[in-house]
Amino acid sequence: MFWITAGLFLGAIFLSMYKTRHFFKALILSVLQGEAALFAVNFIGSFIDVHIPLNCFSMAVSGAGGLPGVILLLVSEVIL
Repeated sequence: MFWITAGLFLGAIFLSMYKTRHFFKALILSVLQGEAALFAVNFIGSFIDVHIPLNCFSMAVSGAGGLPGVILLLVSEVIL
């Protein structure tokens, strides 16, 4: 179920990037936004005891998915 949801998120993100006609600019901004959101969640989460481990998988999902990828990681961390 996780992989299906992740695939749908990534498909929607890449489709919206392609439609803007600025694919690489949107891709770089999405990666930066995702990484910043991951670090922000870990910083703020230290106060409320929510933590997303920093490993290759979480960095790849947050980089490829941007903010929706970080939300997906956060929801999966809280539920599981």
